[in-house]
Amino acid sequence: MIARLFFFTSMLAALSFTSSASLPSESQLKELSQDSQWLHLLHYHQAGLFSSFESQIDDPDFFLSPEGKTNPLAELHATIQAFKNNNNFHNNAICRFPARFAWIRSQLTDTRYPELACEEFTAWFNNIDAKGLTLIFPAAYLNSPSSMFGHTFIRLNRASGSNALLDYSVNFAANADPNDNELVFSYKGLTGGYPGVYSILPYYEKVKEYSYLESRDVWEYTLSMTPEEVNQFVRHIWEVRNIRLDYFFFSENCSYQILTILDAASPRFDFASQFHLSAKPADTVRVIEQAGLIEQTEFRPSTQSSMNHMLNQLTPELKDKALDLVHTQIPVHTQLENLDSQAQSQVLELAYQYNRYLAVRKKQKSKSQSKRAISLLSARSKLSDKEVFAPYPSPEYRDDQGHRSHRLESTIGHDGDNSYAQFGLRLAYHDRLDTAPGYVQGAKLEIFNATLRHTFVNKDVTGARLPQDDSTQLQALHLIDIASFSPRNDFITPTSWRVSTGIKRPMSAPDELSPYLSAGGGLSYMFNDQQFYALLDGEINLDNDISKGYRLATGPHLGWLSQHDKWSVNLDYSRFYDVAGADFKESKVTLGLSRSISKNWQLRATSIYNEFWSPLTDKKRYTQTKALSLMYYY
Repeated sequence: MIARLFFFTSMLAALSFTSSASLPSESQLKELSQDSQWLHLLHYHQAGLFSSFESQIDDPDFFLSPEGKTNPLAELHATIQAFKNNNNFHNNAICRFPARFAWIRSQLTDTRYPELACEEFTAWFNNIDAKGLTLIFPAAYLNSPSSMFGHTFIRLNRASGSNALLDYSVNFAANADPNDNELVFSYKGLTGGYPGVYSILPYYEKVKEYSYLESRDVWEYTLSMTPEEVNQFVRHIWEVRNIRLDYFFFSENCSYQILTILDAASPRFDFASQFHLSAKPADTVRVIEQAGLIEQTEFRPSTQSSMNHMLNQLTPELKDKALDLVHTQIPVHTQLENLDSQAQSQVLELAYQYNRYLAVRKKQKSKSQSKRAISLLSARSKLSDKEVFAPYPSPEYRDDQGHRSHRLESTIGHDGDNSYAQFGLRLAYHDRLDTAPGYVQGAKLEIFNATLRHTFVNKDVTGARLPQDDSTQLQALHLIDIASFSPRNDFITPTSWRVSTGIKRPMSAPDELSPYLSAGGGLSYMFNDQQFYALLDGEINLDNDISKGYRLATGPHLGWLSQHDKWSVNLDYSRFYDVAGADFKESKVTLGLSRSISKNWQLRATSIYNEFWSPLTDKKRYTQTKALSLMYYY
């Protein structure tokens, strides 16, 4: 009886609010429906050349009007009506959309609404306990298609507590099928084949994923936001936490969707509108910094980076001791005899980190390894030495302070027979001769790298290759060109690898644009700051106009790379032995030297020596190409 009385009393209170409230005019509602903050709360954006301006949320549960996805005025009408007639206290619009409610109530101050407790939301909001936001930027991870450019998400800094690892984090990612292989994942990620979802997880879980499982350094950017902006951000997370959005790898991805929920938090933010074709994590960090939103930055090195820092401070003898501590079952104290206290502490700390690296990163966890970890920690706790390694230095350049993601190329050169002028466009991202600061050592990641060449034919040269007249033609289009040359040592042993595909003009068939697929794997080592790599490559070329219609070849790929802040040099040799199909008999030596003019301007000189089989002369030919390029990054 008491419950029924309370229900009817609440109903009458809600009705009295509705009847006594002043209604906004239609013209006022039309104006409000085009307010940027309302559009941001509904995720009205345009990403892509041919997309329409509508909500990017693809879940009908997010809208109160059947037309809500395409009509912000209809959604505003439906939302206000739902707020005013909110009589279901367990599943009501005010508690479902607290960010909308807070904004509408601030705009329509004369309109009255029911006062609801929203117990579930309030308990969740208080548990989040956010006083500020930190943008998190894990470095690029080439071994995962979804993380090749890096990743961004938000940490919700708690008002209580001082351990950031216990804070919550807000992440957007594709809800991929775990049974899909990398090829299927890439295709679906590019075409919107996966639903994207926001998730809220403890920050320590994300640190474990990036720092330990993937060995990725992490940058943390504390954002300058008012308490009300932080509260509105958290309210909006509640609204979208179980909502589906189609995921697109290049455009509507993790970093882009983090911008959209930031936009919804404050009328002074409009970040997502700056990205139409693609949104790369580093670029999204740059626009946030340009808006003056970054208060301070912190660097969190990965386990692998910390280990390398330790290794640089130890003698070969102490490194061997650490390896023995992990790989043998000899008692710890026996292996540390004749070492002073500091050396013992250093060896034990390195051994523990290495043991942990094997267990988490290499998935070599076992009972004996866990027991060994306890022995190492126990031995270390008995030593009084505190800080036995120099602190890890914060990098001079952050990952968002490198050159911009897109590149234009202007080149003049001579290919042994003819002079040429060349124009290039690369949509992403970095090669080994690009300005190094802010990018992974030895890494290359290029997507859609096209070159258009105009050739000035020297008609006095006998036996010249085609074309016989001046011409302009597409020289190459590299759709994907990825290389990860991670250096090895006794503790960390990654495999260096590369893969490239697209269309190009082989030296043996310069009049044909041939599809190709090239890949290789091998090893890379660092000596001081000089990197050397050796791989075994394979390549297949397809074209109806070459002998047998295809060519399959394999051979060695060797190189030396020296990367510096202002200049870099790369000497690269490859030799392909034809296995089947056409005979190209190709070998190539490339010497490239780059010098930065500024962060986004670079000069580059290239010399290429080629050997190949010429079908015009029916013999092997030798040419040397020399080129000078001006690169602009935007």
